[in-house]
Amino acid sequence: MSMRGRTVAWPGAAVAMPLRPKSLSVSSLNMAMQRLIPLSGGESEMKTITNPSNRRPSIDALTTLRGVAALLVVVHHMGLLMLQPLRQTIAAMPLEKCGLLGMSVFFVLSGFVIHYNYADRLASDRERGVMMFLFARLARLYPLYLPLILANYVVNVGRAAYAGRQLAASAYSASLPAYLAGMQSWFYATLNGFNLSISQEYANNSWSISAEIFLYLFFIPLALYGGFKRHSALRGVLIAVGAILGRILFVKFSELNSVRTALENVLGVVPSLDVGSWLVYYSPYGRLFEFLAGVGIAEIWLAGGNAPESAGRRLLVRVIGVIGCAYIAGSFADHVLFEYPKLFGGDRIYSGYAIAVPAAIYLCCSSQRYLGKLASWWPLLGIGEISYSLYMLHGNLFPLFLVKPHDSLAALAPEMIAKSIAFLAILFAASWLTYRYWEMPARKKIVGFYRKSISPPHIDKCDIVQR
Repeated sequence: MSMRGRTVAWPGAAVAMPLRPKSLSVSSLNMAMQRLIPLSGGESEMKTITNPSNRRPSIDALTTLRGVAALLVVVHHMGLLMLQPLRQTIAAMPLEKCGLLGMSVFFVLSGFVIHYNYADRLASDRERGVMMFLFARLARLYPLYLPLILANYVVNVGRAAYAGRQLAASAYSASLPAYLAGMQSWFYATLNGFNLSISQEYANNSWSISAEIFLYLFFIPLALYGGFKRHSALRGVLIAVGAILGRILFVKFSELNSVRTALENVLGVVPSLDVGSWLVYYSPYGRLFEFLAGVGIAEIWLAGGNAPESAGRRLLVRVIGVIGCAYIAGSFADHVLFEYPKLFGGDRIYSGYAIAVPAAIYLCCSSQRYLGKLASWWPLLGIGEISYSLYMLHGNLFPLFLVKPHDSLAALAPEMIAKSIAFLAILFAASWLTYRYWEMPARKKIVGFYRKSISPPHIDKCDIVQR
C-alpha cells in the first residue's frame, strides 16, 4: 500500500489517564456489553489488579480508536482488493487514505498505550519490569499470530505446489522463520521475486505485528533510561514534536532518488514494493516516529496526573485537535471535492498524518463531552476489543468474496452489496468467536502458567490486553 502512484494489491495484504465521568446510561450499557464481550481494557479488568500501585484507569477512547483503526484497514482492503471495480471510481483515493490513516492511528495508539501502562513499571522495577513487559506483549500477540502464520503457510505452499509454482513455494518456506520470529518487516530482502515483508500472501498483514515487536524492544531501553520515574509535560512535548519532525524528515529522505538507488543496489528490488515505500510504510524504522509521537502525548497526559486542566490548556488541546481532525477530513475530500496536492499529494499525506493523528487522538482522549461519550458507547468499545482478531482475520476472508470488473459498475452493484454484507457479517462473527473462545482463553492459560512457574506473586491481567 503506497501513495507513490499505486496501491500494492497482493492477495490478502493488510497493507489505557484520569477517568472521565460517564453517564449512568452509558455505564449500564457497558455493563450489559461485558456479558457478551468482556471489556478487558476497562474497569472490569481493573478491579482484578492485585497491586494498587500499578493501577491505571482505562481510557475508553484508546479502545474505541483501536477498533476504528482496524475498520479503516478493513474498508481499505474491501474497497480496493475485494470490490475491484471501485479502483476505477472516485472512491479509490478515499479508500486508499483509509489504509494509510488506519495504520498511522494504530502505531500512534501503540506508543500511547505502551507508555501509559508500562513506563512507570519499567523505570521503577527494571529486572522484573522487563520480564513482565516482554511476556505480556508476546502473550498478547502470539496466541493468534502463530496459528494464523502457520495455517497460511500450509495453504500457501499447498496452493503453490498444486499449481506448479516452485519458486513461490520456495519463497514461502524461506521466509517462514522470519515470520515465526516476527522479524519479516525489519529487512528489505527479496526471495524469488517476493519481498520478505509481504511474502506470505494471505498472512501479509502480519507485517504490522512484526513492526510492533520491534517497537516493543525499542521501548525497553527508552523506558529504563528515559527518566520516566517522574513525568514531565515538557519532556512529552519535546518527544512528540521531535517524533513528528523526525517522521517528516524520514519521508523526505526516502524520496531521494540517490537513497533509493543506493539501497536497491545493495538490497535488490521487486516490482511490487520499492525500497522507498518499504522504508516509509512497512519498516519499523519509519513507524518508529509515529510510535514515539504516541509516547510523547502519553507523557503529556501522565504529567497532568489528577490535577484539574487549566482553561488555557483545554483551549490549546481543542484548537490543535480540531486542526488535526480537519486535516484528516480534508484528506478524504481531496480528489473528491477538490484537489490540493501541496497538502495531500504524494508522500505529503504521510507528513500530514504524522501531525494530525497524535493531535486528534489526544483530543478524543481528553474530551469529556461529545467525543468522550461517543468513545464510551458500547458497540464501539466492543469493536475495539475484537479489533486484533478483526485485523488478523480479514485478510483470509475477503478473497472469498472477490468481485472482478467484468461488467459495468451499475450491473455489478447488487453483487458488490451482497458480498460486502456477507463478508462483514462473517468477519464480525468470526472475530467475536475468535476473541471470546481463543484469544481470551489462551491469554488466561498463559497468565496462569506464568504465575505458577515464572512470575513474582502477581501479574496484572490488564498487562496483556491492550496493544
